[in-house]
Amino acid sequence: MAHTLAVAHTTDDGKANLDTYGYTVHEDFLSPGELAALRQRLEEQAELERAEGVAVLSGSGHAASDKYIGAPKPNERIGYQEVRHLPNKGRVFLDVLHKPVIHDYATHLFRGEAYNAASHNGVFLSSGSSRQVLHADQQAIPLILDRPVMFVMMICLSDFDADMGATLVAPGSHRFPAPDLRADPDEQVRAIGSELVPLTAKAGSVLLWESRTWHCAGASTSDKTRVSIGVAWAQHFIKPQDFFPAVIHDDVYPTLTDTDKELLGFRVVREYAGAIGPRWPGDQRSNTNVRHPYVPELVKGGTKRAVPLDGAAAVPGR
Repeated sequence: MAHTLAVAHTTDDGKANLDTYGYTVHEDFLSPGELAALRQRLEEQAELERAEGVAVLSGSGHAASDKYIGAPKPNERIGYQEVRHLPNKGRVFLDVLHKPVIHDYATHLFRGEAYNAASHNGVFLSSGSSRQVLHADQQAIPLILDRPVMFVMMICLSDFDADMGATLVAPGSHRFPAPDLRADPDEQVRAIGSELVPLTAKAGSVLLWESRTWHCAGASTSDKTRVSIGVAWAQHFIKPQDFFPAVIHDDVYPTLTDTDKELLGFRVVREYAGAIGPRWPGDQRSNTNVRHPYVPELVKGGTKRAVPLDGAAAVPGR
């Protein structure tokens, strides 16, 4: 019998879907005002990145070999544009990370373990973008684990129809080892008794899947553009796709709240994961729960000096 899309309106229902199927579609994640503000800012940013020759573009999709950074080529059909590192590109992108729904899911999937954002990017997918290879995000980790160490949320800023390159997932596949990237995807899905289901949704919904779930972007044959924001969340010990303590611009850093910094990975966890220090005398960038003095190479007779802290440094939290 064909799988019925696992839709949720509460996180309790969504958590049950994630446990059973490895994914959920959570409807009404954004208010109409949040949806309009996010889409307007993302579209404006994407347009100006194309105009200034710094856009991430492809004719045929996310993992395509024709991806490049620059301005669109004359008469080029753009099937894909990615707007990277959204925390640098508008407060509205940071604000969406604070929604309690996200953190209810994260606490459930990670069993209370500390976590932070691992990537935060916008995507425009248009006709011609090809189907992605079937994979599980966790297969980059050479271990078989009984739990996810990451999950992905895709915020729908447009409707997601099946022919718009909607993400395809294999329900229940999170209970199996990751698929073979070189083998026939449809045969592998049938072998575990599943099927590939397009995650269709209305604008304002959020799609979530955990990192062991088999999935791939579908091919787009629609004349409509799929617009989304993708955020990957990872447990604290996983090396993130984007290391935000280094990515955040100096003009954005002073605007970050302590909670923003926690979500972006500025916290040291259990005294070993994620420590950063000042890069020059007076540099204010630091972890949220520990500070380090500025200590350059010190040479007798040299001019460089260390800068002691005012007061004792905090001990990193456990």
